[in-house]
Amino acid sequence: MRVLILYNPVSGRGKACKMAYAIAEQFVKSSCDIEMIATQLGDPKEWLAPKFKCTPDAIIVVGGDGTLRQVASVLVGTTSPVYHAGSGTENLFAKSMNTNNTSPESIVDSVLNTVCTEIDTATANGEFMLLMASVGFDAAVVTDLASNRGNSITHFSYIMPCLRQLVKWNPPTISILVDGEEVVSSQTGWAVVANSKQYARGLNPARNANITDGKLDVVFLPLKNRLGLLNWIRWMKRGTHLHHPDAVYATGCKIEVRTTTPAPWQLDGDGIGDATEMKLICLPGSLSVFSDTHVVHS
Repeated sequence: MRVLILYNPVSGRGKACKMAYAIAEQFVKSSCDIEMIATQLGDPKEWLAPKFKCTPDAIIVVGGDGTLRQVASVLVGTTSPVYHAGSGTENLFAKSMNTNNTSPESIVDSVLNTVCTEIDTATANGEFMLLMASVGFDAAVVTDLASNRGNSITHFSYIMPCLRQLVKWNPPTISILVDGEEVVSSQTGWAVVANSKQYARGLNPARNANITDGKLDVVFLPLKNRLGLLNWIRWMKRGTHLHHPDAVYATGCKIEVRTTTPAPWQLDGDGIGDATEMKLICLPGSLSVFSDTHVVHS
């Protein structure tokens, strides 16, 4: 069995390196052919795609959601399954697959004995999307963080960006089309388009999203000003926000979100710059993964 172990050398302040070598040691005991690869900056199609010319039987990604997204963008449409051993700040994909907080021994056991499943991915204006995209307060915060971050981040890294954006952020005016039908027309607020229900700090705005249903879920939360955001966060924490009569929730294969002026967007937790239009398209069953299938289909 040929196994590639990709790890982010700065993820978890070195935690990913230690975890990757511990996993490799366990695979060697199982007589697997192992190759260790440290992730690099730049387009993964240039430095990673050549490694897939001889199709690996399994890819283990040790790092955060950004590392996983980088690797998965190259794996879309291939038969090589991926396992996320999360060592980042949130590890939302690992939570989605129920592969978070596992030992090297259990990771090897899962890879050797688990039947793989196919999940959906998506594109956002042509860019690869795995978990979610949004325009609103969260996108403004991660954009702020990106301009002030170091090599490694923790939950504490978000405190100052959150405070700065609470002072100066203003909700964008948004229109949303789902499979060509307008569901939101020129309202100020916050929009999240999700492939998975997992979201930072367990808020889960699209709490009904299913990563294998062939659709994307879109949530719109209207806001008159930034102070109203605190109420939505409180309701999300309780899991009651979708019961609010002003919340908009819809599913579809193609989602189009427009803003009247350029607004910052985030994609899988990374700021991707300002835009006035984002077209998101679901790609059903496009990525093979190791997972707890009960969790994936719930």
